[in-house]
Amino acid sequence: MPRYIMTVRSNPVAGRETEYNEWYDRHHVPDLLMTPTLVAAQRYRLAPVQLPDYPGYVKPRHSYLVVYEIETESLEKTRDLLWSAENVARIRPSDAFDSSSIDCQFFTPIGPRVIQQR
Repeated sequence: MPRYIMTVRSNPVAGRETEYNEWYDRHHVPDLLMTPTLVAAQRYRLAPVQLPDYPGYVKPRHSYLVVYEIETESLEKTRDLLWSAENVARIRPSDAFDSSSIDCQFFTPIGPRVIQQR
């Protein structure tokens, strides 16, 4: 079955990072994983070490990233399931989540997964 990922970059509302992380871990990720075709998720926080500035470099706008793994014959079906009224109603919101800064995309693999040879 074809595999994809969905990335979601976001930020907490200023001063509400603890609440944001608790909501994401306890509610949001489990709620989203109830969506058919989403099979796994992993959250990340922006590391304190980043690339040095170079011409054209844009500093990160987001502090957090979630990578959702998707298995589906139809990415359009997954998109439609995610945004269906039933799914949206089931997902618990949080006002600690800064919805004005969200950045979300689907990605499709374009080559094999390469593992370092030791």
